[in-house]
Amino acid sequence: MLRLLAVQMLPLTLCSHLWYVSNSLCYFSLQAVSNLKLVVFPNPYREDPGKSEVFAVAFALFAADAVILTLNVLLLGGHIIFFQSLSLFGYCLFPLDIGALICLLKDNVVLKVIVVCVTLAWSSWVAYPFMSSAVNPKRKALALYPIFFMYVSVGFLIISID
Repeated sequence: MLRLLAVQMLPLTLCSHLWYVSNSLCYFSLQAVSNLKLVVFPNPYREDPGKSEVFAVAFALFAADAVILTLNVLLLGGHIIFFQSLSLFGYCLFPLDIGALICLLKDNVVLKVIVVCVTLAWSSWVAYPFMSSAVNPKRKALALYPIFFMYVSVGFLIISID
């Protein structure tokens, strides 16, 4: 009797599983098409106070510098992958994030420049041990140059954005 029930339920379970998978794939495909339509044909009547442009610049800067850092370290004979350079930028960018939060509180340009210079030095100092393990000790300065350049670019963004 037990064997008969197991044989009878097997096709039903398999069919229900296939039905669930096919419906899920259909749903996710429709969601992907819907999201793609929103990206390709954006709504011109939405309110956007310029935040998307700031995000786009910061995201493009971050991604391009991660690629540049990866290529630079590899050309210098070091060992690093793209995701390691992304995490290096992300973790070592934290002091500049603190500086950006401080700059949001005060609108004084001189104070912003001082805060950004201090947090820029802090971020560069934090990145030094990570790069020390990735490249030859004689080439550390060459490997740190793109990181410092990226942090200077972020510093200018912090100073310039109100």
